[in-house]
Amino acid sequence: MKKIIVEWYRYEKEGNTCCRCGDSTEVVRRVVDEFKARNADIEVELKENSLGEDMIDLSNTVKINGRDIMDILGEKQRVLTACPSCTDLIGKETDCNSYFYKGKIYDSLPDEMLKEALYREAYGKQSAPNEQN
Repeated sequence: MKKIIVEWYRYEKEGNTCCRCGDSTEVVRRVVDEFKARNADIEVELKENSLGEDMIDLSNTVKINGRDIMDILGEKQRVLTACPSCTDLIGKETDCNSYFYKGKIYDSLPDEMLKEALYREAYGKQSAPNEQN
């Protein structure tokens, strides 16, 4: 059985995270659960990693089998944008990871981006063998 490990990284301070990481967390959990339900032939493990301020540059990042989803999808451009929510948590101006997908910048992880990355990792294409793109 093929195994996929999804690693989710988010900044946390005293149990709180920023708005964009909160939104991305919901997407990661939902999409991974949906993927598991549709692909019983693949073992999927979700690892959620809480980061301190010293690792903020890795926050709002998803890796699949050790590879950043940006690399899996061929989106080589790393995008940092001002994060007012992290700024409030940390107490100083902070830039955080955003996602570049199909020509647009997103502060939080788009559902379709994670779905496409999972299917590419699992099957080498954008959707499962029995689904259309």
